[in-house]
Amino acid sequence: MKVLAMVMFLMVYGLAITRLIEGQMPASCDEYNPLFSPCVPYLANPDFGIPSPRCCAGAAQVFGKANNPAAIQKLCTCLVATMPNLSFKPEKLTQLPTACKIKLSFPIDKCIKA
Repeated sequence: MKVLAMVMFLMVYGLAITRLIEGQMPASCDEYNPLFSPCVPYLANPDFGIPSPRCCAGAAQVFGKANNPAAIQKLCTCLVATMPNLSFKPEKLTQLPTACKIKLSFPIDKCIKA
């Protein structure tokens, strides 16, 4: 019974977060939804240990597109605009590439401090 209750809670939480994300992201950041949506539990909760495989797959997809200065600047702009609305912890975002074993072409910590 406790397992069923936990599963239901996680499903409702996931739906609520998805709706929250859709309303709090600038429209120009929609292409980054594969990162934002599945990574909210990891990025917003300092006690959330490791990102999910779905989060890592989305992060790899989004970070992979940031392969030139304009694309990096657009991603940085969206991160800076979205982080406060979704309560992302900056330190969790800087840990995400390492946690997901993603090699970035740019220093993400510089991006979020810009």
